Amino acid sequence: MRPVEILMTCLALAGAIFLLMGYPATQAAILTFIQLILLLLVIHIGVDGPRWQLTPLYVAAAALLLCALTLLAVMGVNAADLHWTHLVLRSAGALVLILTGGTLALCRLLPMFRLPTPTGPHAVGTRILYTVDSMRDAEGGSRPDCHRELMVQVWYPAQPKRGPRAVYRRREETTLKSSHHSLLRTHSLRDAPVLATDAPYPLLIFSPAWTGQRTQSTFLMQELASHGFVVASIDHTYYSGRVAFPDGRVLDGHMAPALGDFTYLSIQEGLELADQFLHILTDDVIFVVDAMTELNGTPDSGWYHCLDLSSIGALGHSIGGAAAAEACRRDGRILAALNLDGWSFGDVLRHGLSKPWMVIYGKGVEVEPPNPAEQPEGVRRYWQVNRENFAIVEEALRRHGGYCMTIAGASHWNFSDRPLYSPLRSHTGGGDIDAARGHRIIADAALAFFTESLHRRDGLLVADAMRRYPEVALLVQPDDSGKPVVGSRVVR
Repeated sequence: MRPVEILMTCLALAGAIFLLMGYPATQAAILTFIQLILLLLVIHIGVDGPRWQLTPLYVAAAALLLCALTLLAVMGVNAADLHWTHLVLRSAGALVLILTGGTLALCRLLPMFRLPTPTGPHAVGTRILYTVDSMRDAEGGSRPDCHRELMVQVWYPAQPKRGPRAVYRRREETTLKSSHHSLLRTHSLRDAPVLATDAPYPLLIFSPAWTGQRTQSTFLMQELASHGFVVASIDHTYYSGRVAFPDGRVLDGHMAPALGDFTYLSIQEGLELADQFLHILTDDVIFVVDAMTELNGTPDSGWYHCLDLSSIGALGHSIGGAAAAEACRRDGRILAALNLDGWSFGDVLRHGLSKPWMVIYGKGVEVEPPNPAEQPEGVRRYWQVNRENFAIVEEALRRHGGYCMTIAGASHWNFSDRPLYSPLRSHTGGGDIDAARGHRIIADAALAFFTESLHRRDGLLVADAMRRYPEVALLVQPDDSGKPVVGSRVVR
């Protein structure tokens, strides 16, 4: 809870105890109490903004105001005539106590969480870009009679200054349940100027998970930007979550097919479906590289000569990680790819990737059932694809000299901000690993990988960075010459 909310809660608890205990109060004390409630409500609504988790507290505040006015009205009346009034006030005190407890529970279960503070030397700025691909139709196809619109959010090294910090998500990009995300402040300065003195910066393109959102891994975007990277994250229209355009339209991914669900699809049909949409997401990644390249060459864009176009990488979560690798294979400008806990598809699955490539898997949370023969056919297909995909990718990484890494206790959603949303793992999908530690490992691995592969530093920075984490197993890594390690499966 934020400071004003804590004060409101304490005031409500004090009022509830006063009513329950029947303490006498002077007119001045009651008036002061009314003024405090109203003042805190005005500050809260005007500065912090209301949120639905505090609805019980708002009701409690209204009840306390009503009780205070009642006490003012009955002052001077004979105590013998106030039996029912005292009973009502004590009942109101009990109600306020229950409502305040409900508020505390809701704020605990769905808190105003805090993102980890970036550790790099740079202040972080962020801005949202509206881009249009006139060569494709709205859904990513090749019909020439339409165009594909994408919202892109960029995090970057910014000029250090005092200014408004960006919200986690804009209100129109949230649902009723997640509306408080539009009140959360990140560590990024909204629309701050790019720090030109240390430019140009390497460019990274991020793709979220299927039906995820561009802000889903803000912890990682801010960390990379603080260390001198420009990171552009894509909302894949119709295949991401809620996407809000400048003209007020809001689209979402509710019609996107359930990729990875083999209940009604054979393995071959499921892979073909994934390949179909992978192609669209990959085109989005390549288009954003084009868009950022154009901005880098436009004098009045705010990005003029700020991007190092000889150092471009791609990363993504889940199928976004597959799109990052596929774009890296298809586009010669993209030099390295990082897949965060995603299956691989397309040509990368069939032929591998002969550029710097790293895949990080969560391990020890989602495990294959011990009796697969007794599972429904769709479940058996899922686990067969999981085994085969892992084996093919691991072999390709060994063949070409990439990284394959696992994090014990991390689930699929530990690669996003979701473990911070609530302490209930059933709500967030987080694994057994502490959320902050999981984010620290992922951020350190990503930073080391892109520093090694794009800055062309000597030595294996990933291996050095991961030695401090016993949860990490490097199953595959290149040797000092960049060639695959031959021999031991687990390299420490």
